[in-house]
Amino acid sequence: MSAPDLLEALREAHRLEPASASHWTFRIGPWMFRLPNFAWRRAAIDAHDRHHLMTGYPLTMTGEIQLAAWEWGAGRYPDWRATLFCSPLIMCGAIALPRRTWRAYVAGRQCTSLYPRNG
Repeated sequence: MSAPDLLEALREAHRLEPASASHWTFRIGPWMFRLPNFAWRRAAIDAHDRHHLMTGYPLTMTGEIQLAAWEWGAGRYPDWRATLFCSPLIMCGAIALPRRTWRAYVAGRQCTSLYPRNG
């Protein structure tokens, strides 16, 4: 399967909105949230979803925490709003899943993310 096909299969399997959608939804326990799909998120989401495929971190809250830590190690998306958005995930991970969060960060330090670099 090609990389674009794998990405599409991931999105279909998890019923994810297209990267270009005006809004995106996610669930935490019994609560469903619908947020605007800001331009910075639309620009980052393809690489973010590919990072899920590369690392094997699942599309669950635990997986999102691990991937946020991995991306901090490997190279965050170069927009302050993305950093601000992901910071609470890492803080929650440091409290609730400290070993997994740390291991994901350390693994990321040995990699390079697909995000563009500043400067």
